[in-house]
Amino acid sequence: MKNLLTTQQLREKYEPDSILKSVDEIFEINFDKLISSLTHDDSPLNKYGQDQQISFLDSASINSDDLANKVASFLKDTIYFMTLSKKERTKVTQKMRAYYSQVVKNQLHRIDQLIADQEVGTLKHTTDPSPVHKGMVQVYQILTMVKNNLEIENDYRRGLARSGYLTGLQISMGEFFTFLNKLGMNQKDQITLVQRLFDDFKVDWEAGDRENIKLSLQSPALDYHKMTQEDLQKISSLIYSNKVNDSIMTNLLEQAITLKKRVRRF
Repeated sequence: MKNLLTTQQLREKYEPDSILKSVDEIFEINFDKLISSLTHDDSPLNKYGQDQQISFLDSASINSDDLANKVASFLKDTIYFMTLSKKERTKVTQKMRAYYSQVVKNQLHRIDQLIADQEVGTLKHTTDPSPVHKGMVQVYQILTMVKNNLEIENDYRRGLARSGYLTGLQISMGEFFTFLNKLGMNQKDQITLVQRLFDDFKVDWEAGDRENIKLSLQSPALDYHKMTQEDLQKISSLIYSNKVNDSIMTNLLEQAITLKKRVRRF
């Protein structure tokens, strides 16, 4: 049997928690600066926060301060990457992707090994048929559903393009750009908002990328976000079994969604 590292052993090897902790700390430290950048006198966001009716938001209307806070909530990971150099951003993305990819692969291998032996917890004798092990039948059903979700994630990760210094920014800004589109913000205002934000935080990036934000950031960010949303929609069709009760099914679905959202952060 192949000696596979457990998820905890992989966590100790790659130390992802140190990066996740830094993300939280950097966001908290820079929150006021972020809000100031989003709400300065010339900010395009001001035009979209005049207590207007916005149907897709929870409340009937939203003021400028609430809107800025809402937008800021989508930039938690982005702020972290904005404070890093190009080299550091690339290194972080590569490290986190390697960790998540290995976790997915190892969990798939473990499930395959268990499913391959259909006599776990029982033992068949051709001369003495044994009753069906109903508990293990349910276990195999659950493992198969978990496996289906992991396989989609594994395929996604194998198809990822090589990490670059903009990758972390692109992935982290998908929800941000999607929200601006729903808000009805035009293309020019979106670019202006991002340019000001990146200038205020003195982001380290190439002049060519800075001059074409749509191609360097916006389009890739929206593509990443769309792909993740499509895969999230697929989960409900993968997590289903008439041999597992509703409570467990609900939890399996919740866990599958949580896993996908976490491993797609980088």
